[in-house]
Amino acid sequence: MSNLINVTKCDNELILIAYQWGASFELARILSGNYNSLDVTLDIEAGAYQGGVIVNGVNHPIPPSTHYLYLQPGEYTLVAIGIDWGGPQEFSFTFNGETYALPQNKNPTPDSGVVWTPSPISFTIPAS
Repeated sequence: MSNLINVTKCDNELILIAYQWGASFELARILSGNYNSLDVTLDIEAGAYQGGVIVNGVNHPIPPSTHYLYLQPGEYTLVAIGIDWGGPQEFSFTFNGETYALPQNKNPTPDSGVVWTPSPISFTIPAS
């Protein structure tokens, strides 16, 4: 059984990290903006961690793609960090069917930086 993350909105940078006691694992760094479309699926399965993925769509749409990621069996927490570089802000992803989103804000405060981080999400990687 795998855990699925599907990212459909990212303006400008979304970092996804899984952590457990004593270790963290960067799953993905997704770069996008300029109202470009994206559809990135992360399929997290049991196995040895081999690093995360970087998907760069700042200047072009990101077509549908699936990336397979691996974590050792166990209990994890997912943290999502939404970073804005200035201008509009928007983030949306589903994790195992549940949606987490920051709706589009076309008139953000002048501040940029970390603008969104939903509550941590618990999940399990079962032994295969």
